[in-house]
Amino acid sequence: MLGLVNQFVYRPDATFTPLDFTPEELGLAFEEVVVESADGVRIFGWYLPAWNANHALLYCHGNAGNIGDWVQAAPPFVESGISLLIWDYRGYGHSQGQPSEEGLLLDGLAMWHWLKARAKADGLPASILGKSLGSAVAAHIATQEKPTGLILDSAFTSMREVVSLHASWVPMEMVPPLYESLEWVPAITCPTLVVHGEQDMLVPLAQGQRLFDAITAPKTMRVIPVAGHNDISTYADYDEAVLNFLLDPDEYVAGR
Repeated sequence: MLGLVNQFVYRPDATFTPLDFTPEELGLAFEEVVVESADGVRIFGWYLPAWNANHALLYCHGNAGNIGDWVQAAPPFVESGISLLIWDYRGYGHSQGQPSEEGLLLDGLAMWHWLKARAKADGLPASILGKSLGSAVAAHIATQEKPTGLILDSAFTSMREVVSLHASWVPMEMVPPLYESLEWVPAITCPTLVVHGEQDMLVPLAQGQRLFDAITAPKTMRVIPVAGHNDISTYADYDEAVLNFLLDPDEYVAGR
């Protein structure tokens, strides 16, 4: 049953870009980043340094495609002075290994440690954004570390709840606990922005609301009224919320 669930959770094959695609094709400067997870798996990413940077951000992408697909989201960040580290989970893109919950959580910590060191050297605050599947990875990192800020984009409560919505024929007792974000988020201590589309049909807004309610750290939530799951970042309200939060997470949360 775990193999069937994994086919639902991990979709590295759902990519629209060739493996030799680079951010140069979007006019973005970049550095290749390769880190080794705690279990020895080599994980690949791109660091996109912003000119006159004011912040650094670890971007944990969704379950489908690789960073060649997801780097399309980078320009608004880089143009706003946010240096971005976008990376692939094990088994995705150029990263080694096979995806698993344990592996992805190790990968996220390894990439965060790289970004934190780079941000410190550059004198920048460092935050984390997690999209969909990446929201669980980002939340887990924030329970182990204290980033300047955390953004949970289209986040779910647990993978079992998502599976139960979209594969109701699968007996839930056969689905192992996976990415139990609702249990993790009370341990987060940094300012947190939860952003969710009101029309999200993949991860209903109610799950994002329950996560928000469970967070005990300083927090705020932004609901984008007409946005769904995959198009949320195309709305101006999304950019306004996310980019303004990153200017000063403490002030943004206090003012909401």
